[in-house]
Amino acid sequence: MPVYQVLLSKQAEKFIKNLNKKQARGIIQDITDLKNHPFYTIKHDIAKLKGRKNYYRIRVGTLRVIYKILEEEKEIYVEKIDSRGKIYK
Repeated sequence: MPVYQVLLSKQAEKFIKNLNKKQARGIIQDITDLKNHPFYTIKHDIAKLKGRKNYYRIRVGTLRVIYKILEEEKEIYVEKIDSRGKIYK
């Protein structure tokens, strides 16, 4: 049973819709996996972002997913999805 609920920003939803089917499936699968293991897993490349409280990034190929963990609400808010060169700007 999933521990956390995943919420997507409008930017994240739009980005996923514009991906090809294979990339979209990969992103959706990795985001879905966060429900049970939002912090660290061996399967995924997850890192805590410095200077931002409760923010993490997950690497999916050349793309990055920035998300925030809301502990009290048991929610994961996916804020941004983009390529490495654009996501941190």
